[in-house]
Amino acid sequence: MGVPGEEGSLWLTFHLQPPGGGEEWSAPADASTLRRIPDTDALPRCAGEPHTAAGRHAEPASAETPAVLGEIRARVTAMAGAARDRGTLMLPPLLLLGTSERVGSNWLSDTLRPVMDQHNEPFRQQPGADHPLSALSPHAAVIGEIGDQELGTYGRHWLVSFVTSKYSTVRHVVKETNLFFAVSSLLAMFPDSPVAVLSRSPLGVASSFRRSALFTRWDYPARYRQMITVTASGTHRRYACLVPGDNPLDLIAITRLHVLNAVLLAAALDGRDAVHVPYEDAVQSRGRVLADLGRAVPELAGLVGVLPSPSRPSPPDGAGTGIFSTAIARQELVAYLSEAEARTVGETAAAALATAAGIVPVRAAGQAAAWLSCGGQYRLAAADSPANAEVAGPSARSGITARYVRRGRLEWRNLLVTNAEFARMLNHLGHAGLAASYAGAPLLACQMPHERGGRLHHDPAASQWQVSDGYERHPVYWVTWIGAAAFAALEGARLPSRAEITRLTMTSTRPVQNAGYRFPDVTPVTEPGLGDEDIHHLAGNLQVWCSDGPDAAGLLGGPAARWLHGAAWNTPGAPEEMHRARARHMTGSSRGVGIRLVRDGTQHPASPGELAELLDAWISSLADRSGTLAGMDSRLIRALSGSQADAGLSAHVAARTGEPGHG
Repeated sequence: MGVPGEEGSLWLTFHLQPPGGGEEWSAPADASTLRRIPDTDALPRCAGEPHTAAGRHAEPASAETPAVLGEIRARVTAMAGAARDRGTLMLPPLLLLGTSERVGSNWLSDTLRPVMDQHNEPFRQQPGADHPLSALSPHAAVIGEIGDQELGTYGRHWLVSFVTSKYSTVRHVVKETNLFFAVSSLLAMFPDSPVAVLSRSPLGVASSFRRSALFTRWDYPARYRQMITVTASGTHRRYACLVPGDNPLDLIAITRLHVLNAVLLAAALDGRDAVHVPYEDAVQSRGRVLADLGRAVPELAGLVGVLPSPSRPSPPDGAGTGIFSTAIARQELVAYLSEAEARTVGETAAAALATAAGIVPVRAAGQAAAWLSCGGQYRLAAADSPANAEVAGPSARSGITARYVRRGRLEWRNLLVTNAEFARMLNHLGHAGLAASYAGAPLLACQMPHERGGRLHHDPAASQWQVSDGYERHPVYWVTWIGAAAFAALEGARLPSRAEITRLTMTSTRPVQNAGYRFPDVTPVTEPGLGDEDIHHLAGNLQVWCSDGPDAAGLLGGPAARWLHGAAWNTPGAPEEMHRARARHMTGSSRGVGIRLVRDGTQHPASPGELAELLDAWISSLADRSGTLAGMDSRLIRALSGSQADAGLSAHVAARTGEPGHG
C-alpha cells in the first residue's frame, strides 16, 4: 500500500487483508484514513506504567474520519463556497483557551464584544456530563472515537449545529477554560481557527481560588476525582501520575489540575500556531496584549487603540466587584498566600511539570512550563478580608403575579418566565415522553450544577425536575430557543420579534437595574418600585430570545439562528449593546438568556402531548442529513412559531427534505 501524500505513490485506495486470507478492507488513500503514529517504544510513560498499546497518544491508525466530523467539514466547506459566491469571506472563530479558570478571560472577551460575537465556554458548559464528548464526563472520549450510536440522531444535529454556527462573515470568539481531555476534540472541530492561550501563574490562580473559596464553591474536589477516574485506565492512563489519588490539600489539588490542563493544551496544540496572552501582561499592558492578538486575527490589528475598555456601571455599595469582574487594571500583582503556601504551590507546580516532561513531547512540556511562569512577579500578602465581596440583589416581592399588559396592539407578559414555571413545563413534557436533552445534547434546557448557575435539576429516581431552593421566582436561563418557544406554545403566547421588543425598550426611560455584573447573578423577576401593570426588567437581568432571526442566505447554509435582545446581568447595559444585532443557533443556551412572552390575539395553547409529538417527529426527521441545516431547523421553527390552534402540529415538520429554510 502507499502512504497518502508520499512522493511517487500512485495508489488511489488502501487494500488490507489478514495473513492467510480473509475479508479484504479498503479505504481511500486521501490522508483521512491512515496516518503515521509514533512507535509505542518511543512513548514515555509514568514510572511503573506497563508497556501496552493503551498508553498511545494518537488514535488508532485505522480509525476512519467519524461521520459527524466528516459532515461538519463538508458543511463548513460548503459555507465557505457560499461566502465566496457572495463576494465575501467566511471566518473561523477565534479560540481563547485558558490554562485554567481565573486567567482574566472575562476582560478580553468583554473588550472584543463590540467587534466579535461572544460564546462563553459553550463546549464545557452546554453538553451534559452524559455527552460522550463532555469535558465533565468520566470517560473522556475524543471525537475520533465516537459515532452516531453514541451521539444519537438529535445529538449529531446538535454537534454539527454547535460547530457550524461559529463560522460567519463576522469573526466569533469562543472562550474555553479547563477542558482537560476534551480540548483535542474542540481543536479537531475547529482545525482552521486562530488560537490564543490565556495563562496565569499557578501562584495567581491559587491565590484567586483561595480568596474566593472557589475550590469548594465550584466543587473542584469533584473535578479532581473526575481526573483520577479518567486517568485510571485506557488511553489517558499515562497522565495518572499528575493527579495521584492521595487526598491532597486544596492548594495542591488546584495546582495539579492547573498543570494537567496546561500540559494537555500544550500537547494538543503542538505544531499549531497560538498567541500567548499572560494574565500578568494583560492586567498591566492591555494595549500590547491586543497588539499581539492582532497577529492571529488580522482584522483586529486595525482596531487596536479604537476598542473601548470594558465599562462597568456605578455599582451599589460593595457590589460589582465579584468574581466575574476583571475590568480593574492592576498596578502590581499580589498573591494572597503565606510564604509556606506559596512555597507549596511552587513546589507542586515544579514537580508536576517535571513529571510531564516524561509524558508528553519535550516541546509541549516546555511550552506548558513557559505558560505557567511569571510567578516571580507577585508580591505575597496576607488575606485579611474576604475577596470580591458580593451584594445579593433585591428579594422577590410578593403580591405581583404574571399577567399580560397591553402596549399598543400587543399584550406583553409583565414578568420574565421563572424557574418554577419552566420546571413545571419540563415535567409535563417529560410525562408526555419528551426529554429535556438527548445523550447529553440539550433540547429544551441545559442542566448545570447549582454552583455554576444551574437552578433546574432533574431527579432521575422521581422523574421530576426541581428548582434550587430560593430560586423559584428567579428568571429561568440555560434554555434553548426550542425550550423558550415550546413554553410560549404551551401558554398560548409567542416570543417577540426583534423589531417589536426593540421598539418597546427604546421608549422606556427606566434605568437598567441589573447589567454589567452589577449583581453576581440574576435577581427575582419582580423589579423594585413596579406593580402588576408594569413590565418588569424590560431591559436588564436577562437578554431574551426573539421569534425571528437572520435570513437563511446570510447564514451561508449554516443552522438557523434566532435573534437575542437586551442586556443581562453579565453583559453591558449600554443602549448600543442592548440593541446590537446578535443571534444564536436555536439549540444553544447560556446563563444570560431567558424568556419574554407576547400575545397578538392569534395564539392558542398547545397541549404537552401535541408538543411532545411535534418535537419527536422533528428529531426523527433529522436522520436524513441530505438537506441544509437551515432547512431542517426551519420546519420546527414554523411549527413552534405558527398558530397553536392546529391540533396536527406535527404536519409542519413533515416537509420534504432539502426545502429552503427561512431562518
